Amino acid sequence: MVFRRILRRSSPTEPDPTSAETPQSIPSLPYSWILSNQLAIGPMPQASGHWDQLQEAGFQSRFSCCYEEEEQFGAKLPDGWSSSGVALPDHREQEPLQPDRLIIAIRSAHLLVTESSPTYLHCLAGRERSSLMAVALTSLIKNLDIFESLDWVRRCHPKASPLYDQLEILDQVLRQLKQ
Repeated sequence: MVFRRILRRSSPTEPDPTSAETPQSIPSLPYSWILSNQLAIGPMPQASGHWDQLQEAGFQSRFSCCYEEEEQFGAKLPDGWSSSGVALPDHREQEPLQPDRLIIAIRSAHLLVTESSPTYLHCLAGRERSSLMAVALTSLIKNLDIFESLDWVRRCHPKASPLYDQLEILDQVLRQLKQ
């Protein structure tokens, strides 16, 4: 497939959600702007200081691609933030990605970005699911095809590693949404 050639297969490592860190040892949250002052992606905030960092950068909304069980390992979302999310599968293949579920996620995230920018988009590690969604949103907002959007996201967020089979589904979904 076309996506196999353009994607480097990697084995993303995910943060250890059970690690006990003191506030002094918690590193800053690594995130990347995809669309200036509209959309950034990265890993799930693991400490309240991460939310503080995002808030200081101007964020007050987030979209999560995590499953409920993953969310329990993250820091509690502060009051006053706009929040939405749709659980999407990653390389662990919890379930196959369903096009209808992806459409719901894209529409929900797009609404959040247009009404509550800037939006922080995250999955557990900030590599697969959030990257897939960033490609989708970049394609819709900037009216780019999927290849241009993937290239854009990868230049902005070098850790971006959406799964090739999910990109194939996304390509079909974007064609449907842009009609």
